[in-house]
Amino acid sequence: MNVVPAGYPAPPLMQLLANIVGCLQIFTMAMLFLSDKLLPEAMRENKMAAVFGVFLGANMVSSALTKTNAFEIYVGKRLIFSQLALNRAPNREDLLQGFASVGVNLHM
Repeated sequence: MNVVPAGYPAPPLMQLLANIVGCLQIFTMAMLFLSDKLLPEAMRENKMAAVFGVFLGANMVSSALTKTNAFEIYVGKRLIFSQLALNRAPNREDLLQGFASVGVNLHM
């Protein structure tokens, strides 16, 4: 049996918003070093801490926007378990029944 992990795409709107956050992140970091007039005084006085904060904060927001909580198990093109549909992680019985439904017997 060949196991191939694959990403599950976020909805297009969430991907767009995550891209906008990334652009704002780059713009804010550039403004820290190119213009002292556009940003608050606290950010201008401690530029390295501001860059670090903008980097971490924007990455956290972007990651949260594109999180799907997907854990889907396919055998070929047949879906045998969907965390999105059941809103929970699979247990041992889910896996045994799912694989048995497509003719794969697991010995656990």
